Amino acid sequence: MGDKALDTVFDNSKIKRFVPEFAAAIPFREGIQRTLAWFEADPKRRIVNPATHEMMDRIIRFYEHGRP
Repeated sequence: MGDKALDTVFDNSKIKRFVPEFAAAIPFREGIQRTLAWFEADPKRRIVNPATHEMMDRIIRFYEHGRP
């Protein structure tokens, strides 16, 4: 779940002040399609690491219940 579990509004006004000429050129739909294609292009990118999953599960359990 993490920090993206709830709706959030991000304010990008500060970066717009520093780089006013920047404009996103790739729509979200196309960008996410490219991202998924990149992952799917190489089977090594789709390997699930059980040790990482277990570590994340322990972190979540500790966060939710205050114990490992």
